[in-house]
Amino acid sequence: MDFKESNILLDVAVASKEELFEVIATYAYESGYVADAAETCGAFNERESEYSTGLQDGFAIPHAKAKTVLTPTVLFIRLKHEIEWETFDDSAVKNIFALMVPKEDEGTVHLEMLSRLATALLETEFIQQIQQSEDKKQLVELIKKEMIGERII
Repeated sequence: MDFKESNILLDVAVASKEELFEVIATYAYESGYVADAAETCGAFNERESEYSTGLQDGFAIPHAKAKTVLTPTVLFIRLKHEIEWETFDDSAVKNIFALMVPKEDEGTVHLEMLSRLATALLETEFIQQIQQSEDKKQLVELIKKEMIGERII
């Protein structure tokens, strides 16, 4: 999986999770990561209805596992304004790692991606750097290091 600057969306203005999922699915479709935006959006909403993907400190990791996903993909989205989301610490969400995985990879690639990001989000330094950086190059490097398993020192 290649994570690059085009996988980072900053200052995205949405009013709800549902609107966010539409933006993510449309962007993924336009970028060639998924074959169908509506079905991908539905996969995000379906997963979210099972159990909230909100974490803490303003982060969430929504994920879509669908036949329409063409390649395992991670997008990082920072919202212009926080939105309501069920989280462990009852915080609103502003920073999102959206995972999209082909249905056939749901038990392997999906779990590895989710595990690495969730582990990274336990690290105070990583959280602060992600929340504060406006530099896409720096964000790419931070996120890539976590996605391939190298810890930031």
